[in-house]
Amino acid sequence: MKVTIVAAVAQNGIIGIDNRLPWHLPEDLAFFKQTTLGCPVLMGRKTYESINRPLPGRLNVVLSSNSNWQPAPAKDGTARSVIAYPATLPEGSTTQIASATNLADALSWLKDFEQVFLIGGSNLYQQAIDQNLVDGLILTEIHHDFEGDASFPDWDRTRFTEVARTVNPASAERTWGFDFVKYARANVATNTAI
Repeated sequence: MKVTIVAAVAQNGIIGIDNRLPWHLPEDLAFFKQTTLGCPVLMGRKTYESINRPLPGRLNVVLSSNSNWQPAPAKDGTARSVIAYPATLPEGSTTQIASATNLADALSWLKDFEQVFLIGGSNLYQQAIDQNLVDGLILTEIHHDFEGDASFPDWDRTRFTEVARTVNPASAERTWGFDFVKYARANVATNTAI
């Protein structure tokens, strides 16, 4: 199993404000969908609640210290079902919600999947980096400072190699540019493009 962090990060390290993104960047949302579709996405409870629905075409695994955590109902009032650790997970890209109480259990549970994406928030990113669980990072590096209350954790860039970069310059719609950048852990670096 390969564990990859996916995040959009401002120049000053900000990734969120009031449990939402501090910028409007449709290109990043499309890139995120293209990157993660068909793979499990692992997130903290607050990140799930900021999205407020399961991401389609992906197994959505939510970490919550509450073993009885339940997501809000769908817009039509229908209750959303949750697969709780250690139940058997579905195969493939079925849109489902699963929950576990800690990162170790969640990753053990997902061991049969080829790729798992960690999609936030900052506490989950920090845990994965501190525990040396990250095989790669796919970052949208935004060339602008934003105000916010959530930051991407410091990470040792010497342990990773940049393997791909797609530059998106400033435009008429946006005074700042951004890059899609793929990093691989130094001992697993490849020349795979984003």
